Amino acid sequence: MPRRITLTFAWHVVATAIILFLFLCAGITLAGYKLYKKIVLTETTQKEILDQQNKDRLAQEKKSQELLEAQQGALAQAQLELIKTKTDSAKTNAQLKTLSQTLKDQPKEIIISSTDLAPYMTGIVQVICVTSSGISSGSGSLWTFKEIPYAVVTNYHVVKDATKCVISITNTSNATNGIFSLKGDILTFNQKTDEAILTIGSPLSSNSVPIANYNYSLAQVRKCASLIPVGSPVVIVGFPAYAKRDSTLSIDTVGTVNVIYRTATNGIISGYDTSQTGEPNYFVSAKIDNGNSGGIALAKDANGICTLGLPTWLTIGNYETQGLVQNIINVLPTR
Repeated sequence: MPRRITLTFAWHVVATAIILFLFLCAGITLAGYKLYKKIVLTETTQKEILDQQNKDRLAQEKKSQELLEAQQGALAQAQLELIKTKTDSAKTNAQLKTLSQTLKDQPKEIIISSTDLAPYMTGIVQVICVTSSGISSGSGSLWTFKEIPYAVVTNYHVVKDATKCVISITNTSNATNGIFSLKGDILTFNQKTDEAILTIGSPLSSNSVPIANYNYSLAQVRKCASLIPVGSPVVIVGFPAYAKRDSTLSIDTVGTVNVIYRTATNGIISGYDTSQTGEPNYFVSAKIDNGNSGGIALAKDANGICTLGLPTWLTIGNYETQGLVQNIINVLPTR
């Protein structure tokens, strides 16, 4: 009986041990499974992180590549634009050079300025004559000649019917600063021109300065070349009827005359009159009125101011009036 109890107890112990072993094995298996699951989860997470990092790296590399390509494209475009700019600049410079040369080759416009005229204005005088029909007025200019040291050049028709003539000399302000008689015979260098040269005589006013002190600079001006081009500028200087003032001037041996101001009118050479012998005369667009006859016409070319001739008469057309200037080459001898 006691031995049976011992065996039973032993089986219990063995059974308990087996059960404990089984539980232990199950626990170990469960723990191992959990550990395995944790390891697998960790590896998955790490893989996902690595995958995401790779994706981010690839995206960043792609973005960097795209940015680099864009920069390279912009640089290439900038280089093309720079080349185009240089090409355009070269073309522009060539065009400017061509234009500059063209402008340089074109003749400069020639004008007669007040500065050009100033030295000669006071050398143009008013010629006042007494005729059978009253007092007439024209223009003239002061000259010096070997034959006549102090003379006035005017149109012959201004003085031809006169019994007595005088000149009124004015300053730059059109104020009279000398009145002189004209004396002696009428001299002319060309019988075929409407030209007269008279000697300046004695003073007729108290404010007259010595005759040698007046302006004879026109005698030093070169004559314009024959056939100075059409379109060349011209200025007519004289004492026209339209410049008559209400004020008067009392002259001994002549009487009372209206004051006329010296004026200058500008225009161009319109053409040539070849109806007379000698060098052609000039049609001009500058205004010429009664009283301008015998004054002076100045022109200008590339060499400066020159004497064109004497304003003499008007040519009247159907719709236009042109002044005619006698060529100075015909009027006065060559010097």
